[in-house]
Amino acid sequence: MYFNWLRRDPESVADPTDGRLQSPVHCTRIGRIDHVNSDRASAMYASLSDVSRRVAAGDGDSPFSLANDDAYAAWRARKLELRRSLEATRALDLGADGKLAAADLAAAARQVDAFGFVLFEGDGRLDKAAFLALNRQLGLERLDANPGADTDRVTSLTRVDDEDPRAQYVPYTNRALNWHTDGYYNDSARAIRAFALYCVQPAARGGGNFLFDHEYLYLQIRDRAPDLLRALMRPDLMRVPANVQNGRVVRAEETGPVFAIDGDGGGLQMRYTSRPRNIVWKRDRQSTLALGLVRELLMAGDGLVELRLRRGQGLVCSNLLHGREAYADDPAQPPRLVFRARYLDPVRPGVEPPAERD
Repeated sequence: MYFNWLRRDPESVADPTDGRLQSPVHCTRIGRIDHVNSDRASAMYASLSDVSRRVAAGDGDSPFSLANDDAYAAWRARKLELRRSLEATRALDLGADGKLAAADLAAAARQVDAFGFVLFEGDGRLDKAAFLALNRQLGLERLDANPGADTDRVTSLTRVDDEDPRAQYVPYTNRALNWHTDGYYNDSARAIRAFALYCVQPAARGGGNFLFDHEYLYLQIRDRAPDLLRALMRPDLMRVPANVQNGRVVRAEETGPVFAIDGDGGGLQMRYTSRPRNIVWKRDRQSTLALGLVRELLMAGDGLVELRLRRGQGLVCSNLLHGREAYADDPAQPPRLVFRARYLDPVRPGVEPPAERD
């Protein structure tokens, strides 16, 4: 099972020996879950959202600023109460049109604020146009055009042939993906603030995902070692060397922090990868201790959610920490296929997304 393999060696790039998805301590499994009606959760969400609105409007300081203890304490109390009041793997039902009902948008916002993601499921199959329309309900419009994406900027995640140029990148194989955030190698102008997944066809075995809300990780570190959090916010902490293919620079070198405050709204952004190759970390004592604490907390698993999307299920998230276990397809069945859309916008259910810019 992937989580136990990860606990043994959080920086390993080897695959687990089997594709079974079990339910370890601190982890929860996806399923069809009854809707949870919590007046207390709604009240706490309204308070939490008020902080977010004031930050976005520019009349309040971000709770993620280390100089703003009062705002952080208020945000922390509301975040924890919301997490206690809601179920992480509550799946919102899609209508026959493949969209969420207007009444469910507030529930989606609560899920994202509590856990960094929201799950959805429907009886019908979404094509890519319907998938994008659903994401627009959650405030997502500006797609990141990563090189492996299709012409519509949606990526079809499936195992490709060895001759395919994308085969050098793990997402296009059936191998395991360790902890990372999407687009950690992008420059700040193309920061990935959200992504969405939709399962068209699950693998015959394995292929489950594991998630960790980066806001909750920030909370754990700030409570435990704020000085190490300062190290994680240094702009020279993480260097991603340039991607050079056949003498051509596909992507320039990028350097930045692990945690950063988003200049557009005051939210929290995270850039991280646990891969040991093609990444250069600052090597002073504070940086080493800080990165060690991140790995320790990920291995401890307090906040980890592990799930396996079924056909017709998907998620939208605030580019939280995530990974994927190895999988195997059945030759007699269609191969695993998951649509992925990366966005420059943050998740804001019910908010009109900004216009797409070329």
